[in-house]
Amino acid sequence: MKQGLLFIGDLSIDDTLAIGRAADAAGFDSLNFVEAYRSAFVPLAALAGVTQRVQLRTYIANAYAHNPFAMGLLAFDLDELSRGRFVLGIGTGNRHLNELALGMDRAGVYGKMREFTEIVRGILGAAQGELVSYEGAHHKVRWRQTAKPFRPRIPVHVAAIFPKMIDVAAGVADGIALGVLLSPEYLREVVRPRIARAAEAAGRDPAAIALPMAALVAVDENLDDARNAVRAAIASFFHPMPHPYYEYLLREQGYSKVADAAKRLVPVGKTAEVLEMMEDGLVDRLALAGTADRISRRLADYEGLADEVIYLNVGRSTGSSALERYRPLLSIRPCMFGAAIHGETARLPERPARPSLAGRSGPEE
Repeated sequence: MKQGLLFIGDLSIDDTLAIGRAADAAGFDSLNFVEAYRSAFVPLAALAGVTQRVQLRTYIANAYAHNPFAMGLLAFDLDELSRGRFVLGIGTGNRHLNELALGMDRAGVYGKMREFTEIVRGILGAAQGELVSYEGAHHKVRWRQTAKPFRPRIPVHVAAIFPKMIDVAAGVADGIALGVLLSPEYLREVVRPRIARAAEAAGRDPAAIALPMAALVAVDENLDDARNAVRAAIASFFHPMPHPYYEYLLREQGYSKVADAAKRLVPVGKTAEVLEMMEDGLVDRLALAGTADRISRRLADYEGLADEVIYLNVGRSTGSSALERYRPLLSIRPCMFGAAIHGETARLPERPARPSLAGRSGPEE
């Protein structure tokens, strides 16, 4: 199984470059940026200059903060700068960021994302001299590629987990970027079948769609401390207001009581009560926690379900530098032969009941 790192922009660029170099040397497969606390494209451009082989991705660049033409040109240049190591990942952002922070209306999100993806794929697949012309309800472009592309096509991924957005992504994207809090069972029984149906309906081969998956990771010799770090990270998703993605996944996987409490209590500062409700089973099912060896064995549960697991480091901040705080995470090595041959495993508890998804399309992202 491939493995990558996920950055959200909470580190300085100097620290990001140090960690990126170490991950490249350690054999990691990708470095991924989410547009959250800083831009995604500038740090990735800097990483292109200090790494040799690792793939560079915008795991989620906000389609509402860019137009498809400008984003296509950014991706085009980054691919040449990285010598063909770039993957463009785009997403809708979330309602709170776009409507409250950016003042943008998210109406017609599914149509917009389909058009946005089709345009950037057209730009990134255009040969020198080729005209790219597109006119839709949300976007239009008429542009001729005058530069010579570094390679014939740059992959475009779309972030999705709500059913209707999965349908869009499976129909038009080269890959679907899956987020955190996904259990192996939910991937196997809900997400992958939905992707397969949507891809086949669009006349595409589901096996040709890349499926990277992000995961909360807390590496610690003390399992309780690791689990508590994950609990705190999950609670943070509901502050200062609930995030619809995380609330949705908790409910879908049988943790509605936790979602109800987090939605009600975390925004008013009563986080401790919510942390107490998150049993060890929730943490062990939805995240990766414990020693690097324990996490390595746990990764075997995702074999065949995700193409790559991309680690978002939520462990305790120990060490004199950001790089030292990431070193335990860089020591994780995926188990290639299954957890059973390794003796004691990080066993998953019995899963809670999950509401049926029959006939549902899910809320807007």
